[in-house]
Amino acid sequence: MPAFCFFKKGQHIVALERSDAETSALLTRDGWEKLFEEVRAADAESALARLSDIRKEEMTTECAFVTGSAFSSLLTAILK
Repeated sequence: MPAFCFFKKGQHIVALERSDAETSALLTRDGWEKLFEEVRAADAESALARLSDIRKEEMTTECAFVTGSAFSSLLTAILK
């Protein structure tokens, strides 16, 4: 499976095979920002789906961490 990297411009994200240096340079020159995430997938559509899953996991983890620490602080305050 090829490795894909992602480029973002505004609300649009495209997946590009990491080996496609020419298109990568073109996108960068046109103002697209290269994202740090890279995934292996069968095709660009699958790569975008995987990126979406990764972002959802990050949000879930972040929310769980914030909620957990808030709950712990509240519980500590109540038990004192």
